Amino acid sequence: MHQAQNEYHWQFRDSNRSDAGIVFSPNAFKVPYLGVDGVFTIDTKDISASDPRNPKRVVFQGMELFSFYKDIDGKTPLAQNCRYVYKGAAGDPFYYPHQSKTSIWDLFELASGPAECDNFSYVILRSPHSEPVHMHMRYGNADSSFRELLNLSNAPENKNSINPWWSVYYAAGVSGGDL
Repeated sequence: MHQAQNEYHWQFRDSNRSDAGIVFSPNAFKVPYLGVDGVFTIDTKDISASDPRNPKRVVFQGMELFSFYKDIDGKTPLAQNCRYVYKGAAGDPFYYPHQSKTSIWDLFELASGPAECDNFSYVILRSPHSEPVHMHMRYGNADSSFRELLNLSNAPENKNSINPWWSVYYAAGVSGGDL
């Protein structure tokens, strides 16, 4: 196991739980880049499309280079060519493991990029999964943390502020599938 994964694991491990243990992404052994590669657009039929926190288009290149866009067509960049380092996986604090043993977030930390990338210093992804294939994403700036982003799953439900924060992205051009 990589040292970073081990350090992260111990930071978030709840030693009072009997099921505490190392969490691996369900995608970790399928492809070298965890399936995080390609163009994803917000589900225009989901409430998350109206959430201003969600970029409308995200482009991933080999789990390392991420670009975020304000529009679905990718004409208005928010941040481009942001380079990330994979930091491991963590179970969703609301769902994992009692409601869903597959509710796993992959954690990415910004390594380099233009100044605009600083708004996306921490990115967590429920990597592409299920049928139809979709993913979820949250991000935070340098003042944020993986813990803060994960804990958003425990936010009280509020439809007006679209909480808890659950974006829904499909491969570019796909929308409104059954989750």
